[in-house]
Amino acid sequence: MRAQQVRRSFATALAGALLAGGAAVGTAGMSAAATPAAPATTTAAGQQIHAKCSWHPGHWTKHWHKGHWEYRWHSGWYDSHHHWHKGHWSKHWHPGHWEKQWHKGHYSCNR
Repeated sequence: MRAQQVRRSFATALAGALLAGGAAVGTAGMSAAATPAAPATTTAAGQQIHAKCSWHPGHWTKHWHKGHWEYRWHSGWYDSHHHWHKGHWSKHWHPGHWEKQWHKGHYSCNR
């Protein structure tokens, strides 16, 4: 009699599990059917993350420094023999030149 009760309990538990499993599958099926946008939302969110960030490639900039004269006043002085050397102006030409600078690429993200 005990073995029969155990078999009945087992059969009842198995039937309950099958029904619950079917309900769970049915619920999962319904939930998947009811919300097909769930995976699309994840994908859209992933796309939004990528859409918020953009790559700015590296580039060179160059700036022209124009030539100019440099004027300097050299003040007078006495040398070791006590001779006075009067002051004078000197001028020196600095030619114009390009200055190039590399700006490395970077990502910028808007949050």
